Amino acid sequence: MAALSTPALVLRRADYSDYDRMVTLFSPRLGRIDAIARGCRRSKSPLLNACEPFTSGEFQLYQRGERFTLEQCQISESFFELRMDYDRLTHGVYWLKLLEAAVMPDVPMEDLFLITLRALAHLNYSQLPVELLTMAFEMHLMAQLGYAPRVDACMRCGRAIDDDAHFDADRGGCVCMNCPSGAPFITNGARRILLKLPRTRYDQVKLLDGHPDWPEAARLFRRYVETRVSAGTFAPPLP
Repeated sequence: MAALSTPALVLRRADYSDYDRMVTLFSPRLGRIDAIARGCRRSKSPLLNACEPFTSGEFQLYQRGERFTLEQCQISESFFELRMDYDRLTHGVYWLKLLEAAVMPDVPMEDLFLITLRALAHLNYSQLPVELLTMAFEMHLMAQLGYAPRVDACMRCGRAIDDDAHFDADRGGCVCMNCPSGAPFITNGARRILLKLPRTRYDQVKLLDGHPDWPEAARLFRRYVETRVSAGTFAPPLP
């Protein structure tokens, strides 16, 4: 049995046996971890709060073969306030479902882990529109997974695009106005958001508040996410 310590974020929990829970963790170094927290459902268990979704901290685990047991946790953030707001909670649960579908065991994703914590802090504390925060999270997630759409050149002819176009989610990017396409139209402003936002720090999402084109970008990008990550059932409403 090997002991290990890792920062992590709780993505999901499920009751197991009479007093235990299974928890799914996102570790920046170890990827997705499924661990059992024994006795955590007892009222005096020190692990009771550590097993709640959105909780982040330093987790102490024991590993035996491919099985993990959660022993201790030093909680650093619970993002409690978003649990008190239905809209923010709905969007946050969607984010966790995206991560659960995207993060693989034993695959380090340190940058995505840090982006997720920054994004959750905005969802918990900021007054920005939740739909805007979700769009930014989706775009950063897709970029980290290597699935950022191609929006600077035509997916059919390869020519550079610097104006309005079509956004073809199934093809994985934009189609210029000179090529035939039945895909939805995308304005140049929305296309530039898809191009630039994933390349900036998540904190820069605040610069888009009030921008007239971000709702269009959000609606088109949601379709793109649904073609690549199977979490669409949990997707919250768009603006």
